[in-house]
Amino acid sequence: MCLPCQFGFFICKILKEKLYLQFIGKSIIYTYINLDKKMETIFQINDKNIETEFKKLADLILLQKELIVNDAHFNFTEIEFYYYSDIHQDTFTHKHDESAGKWRFHNQGFDITLRGDSGFGGILIRGVEFIDVFGNKFINGPRRVLFSIMEHLNSVDIPNNRFGIIDKDKVDLFIFKTFRHGLNKPNPHLKSDKTEDFKNAKYRFIVNPQSFNKKQFDDSEKIANGFNNKDLSYEFLGYELKHDIR
Repeated sequence: MCLPCQFGFFICKILKEKLYLQFIGKSIIYTYINLDKKMETIFQINDKNIETEFKKLADLILLQKELIVNDAHFNFTEIEFYYYSDIHQDTFTHKHDESAGKWRFHNQGFDITLRGDSGFGGILIRGVEFIDVFGNKFINGPRRVLFSIMEHLNSVDIPNNRFGIIDKDKVDLFIFKTFRHGLNKPNPHLKSDKTEDFKNAKYRFIVNPQSFNKKQFDDSEKIANGFNNKDLSYEFLGYELKHDIR
């Protein structure tokens, strides 16, 4: 298998899917996968109605799409949205020049790129469910997800990999909406006078949280506490909070 390691050097070319990855140490030089025109259209969003666009895409990805890596299939379980434009100055967004609907890999994991009339952004893949006949496995944390899916790439002498998003039958799951994880420093090259507002924005969408590995999902009680709703917190955790988590 072709796996990135922390201090190693790794190059993987996938000709059919137009994927090029290059890792040197902890840095990723550049990488993306072209998706088809239909996907590009889906991820071209309306700048003037960002939150509605985020919800629409979250419903689509979490309930109606799955990720395939060759013969492996994954449900999406946790995603975060980032988008920067003149009227939506979320400075926690990674700046890029890619068109909509491409895979973009970076030190935190990987995104699906977003584009609007005047802005750019991405959907960070934070959690997936590996579909396995011996029992499904939930994987949380964007770097864990990236490394897990790459285990299903072909060996280096078989260049043709299948890697993309496909339709699935729509599932009936409740989508929880909460704050994004681990936001520290905003991008100093982007301007905003509302950084704190975006730091607390509820742009993270989650399904099936009770099934997650608790060691990989360490802010679950903080999320549940933020709902300010006892019933919703219980549905999220599967147990009752004993005290407030601030």
